[in-house]
Amino acid sequence: MNFPRGSASQFQPAKFEERGTAVAFTTPALSQARARMDSRDNLELTVAAFSGVKGNYVIRWKDVPEIFQLTMHDRALQEEIFKKNSCLPPDVRMATLETARTGLAGPEAQKSAEEAITEEENEILLTRYFLFKTALERLSGGQMNLHVSDFTSTSGRDRIRSGLGEIAKKLGTNANELYDRLERWGLFIAPLGMAGMPKESRLRRLISGITNLAQSLNHWADTDKSEAADLARGIARVAYFTEDFARDLAAASVRPVEYAERVLSNWEKATETLQRDISRLWWTVDGWEFILLLWKDAEDRDRDAQRAAVTEIYRVLPIIPDKEAANRPNLAAMQESTRMQVRALEGWNSGSLDIEMVRRVENVKRKRI
Repeated sequence: MNFPRGSASQFQPAKFEERGTAVAFTTPALSQARARMDSRDNLELTVAAFSGVKGNYVIRWKDVPEIFQLTMHDRALQEEIFKKNSCLPPDVRMATLETARTGLAGPEAQKSAEEAITEEENEILLTRYFLFKTALERLSGGQMNLHVSDFTSTSGRDRIRSGLGEIAKKLGTNANELYDRLERWGLFIAPLGMAGMPKESRLRRLISGITNLAQSLNHWADTDKSEAADLARGIARVAYFTEDFARDLAAASVRPVEYAERVLSNWEKATETLQRDISRLWWTVDGWEFILLLWKDAEDRDRDAQRAAVTEIYRVLPIIPDKEAANRPNLAAMQESTRMQVRALEGWNSGSLDIEMVRRVENVKRKRI
């Protein structure tokens, strides 16, 4: 395979934006390749070197279809991301769902995407309800009584607005503007959700899943006698580090609810912090859904299949970049856990292409957390 417009280089990103966002391509050679922006704000793709060396190919986004034989799904996904011209994790995820719901990745992926989009809409609705309820109870002294149904009809939303007048005056704005600020705030934190919601939102589920993965892999490594056991322990260390980092960001993202009056009265300045914290959380957990699903698929299989899964997980492990975690304890130990080299989609002990692993990876990408 030739890379006429790409370049292979050591890949040690210092920031999340340099690391990029994992893309759910179904073409085996592009498994968990990452989209990012170049110095001119054009999309590019980083692909792990195939020879097993520690490096990545960096390819212009528009050249990807010329270099790789893409499936119909991947061609559509590549075009959808190109149209959005964004490598932010929520934007890449939405492009992935919109492509999957066309059916190009099969009926199972189509159904999963439709369910995920519906679930996201419900998370936004519930988060807004809990945010409005919590914030307005504080601001009104418990005088406002809200119901979820108020957010599903025009008359309900109008009723809420009509009760915001006095609160809005105290905050130096008007009822419509206050409602819009709360609505936007709810949209920002919907992927994380609010305390008291009947079901965890997506990012909280991922954080919990990363914790469970670390525990599972440590237990598995204690009973395995192959070299894959060391890889599993390394993955677990990275997972614990990531989970701890993510929980701190999650707490920072919802903490402003405790001082809602200050946030809502200084909205323009406050939104910068709100968006920054939730954005960093998205970047932190990016790429982990695939890993969680791959291990879940392997847990009930034989040892060789599990070792192959561990090897593939280790290869695509998302490491928090240096500058993002510079002040965190145990950073050096976590980085040391990723020094070993493995090759893409090869048998854990054979060095040849693992066709069964390729099939399982394709199957995993049809599912979701």
